Amino acid sequence: DRSKLSKRQGDVAVEDFLEKGYLPEALNNFVALLGWNPGTDQEIFSIDELITTFSLERVHKSGAVFDLPKLNWMNRLYIRQLSPARRNSYIGSFLDKAGFDTSDPIKNQKVVEAIYQRISNGTDVKQEASIFYLDKLEIREPEAREILKKSSARRVLETFLSKTDEVDDLNINTFQNVMKEIQAETGIRKQELWMPVRVALTGVTHGPDLPLVIDILDRNKIRSFINQALTSVS
Repeated sequence: DRSKLSKRQGDVAVEDFLEKGYLPEALNNFVALLGWNPGTDQEIFSIDELITTFSLERVHKSGAVFDLPKLNWMNRLYIRQLSPARRNSYIGSFLDKAGFDTSDPIKNQKVVEAIYQRISNGTDVKQEASIFYLDKLEIREPEAREILKKSSARRVLETFLSKTDEVDDLNINTFQNVMKEIQAETGIRKQELWMPVRVALTGVTHGPDLPLVIDILDRNKIRSFINQALTSVS
């Protein structure tokens, strides 16, 4: 909230931030800049760079201002730089905390790759990953429901079901082909083509790239969710 740092604020212990998925290197970087100015526009520093650059002469005398959005921005950058192994471990721990069924390691790996660029800390994992672990379609936005009510949406979804019946293996490539066929057959394009499928599979109007969603969801679940979406607005 950009207020001055105080022990009376919410989370002040390092453990509180680590528990929420703020990476140690992001916290080190952020805290170093709370009361110190490097004299340049550089904001991302490795530990070695901080050791080399830090000087008491550039420490502020005034109280430090805690800028949570900036910490989230910084942590997001560090998450994107994690090695694949550490990224899987980091996000995987929050998938477990969220109570998702993580018994399929291949699916979990795909979920990590789909969401890691969309999160700022570990508490974002549950919201971003939930679309991949639902047992029943949940339309979670009024805008999403309005999209499904359009006659063009029903035509897209019904044609999608018909086309995917003819596909042996529904994956990223075959999905792209199916969507091209639907466009050619119906003349429906762009948002009106893609958004009904997104909403029918995720219940929201935003999220990871739709081909990634298709690649992660089970084929039977895809068909079930499409049918649920059609029924919900019939």
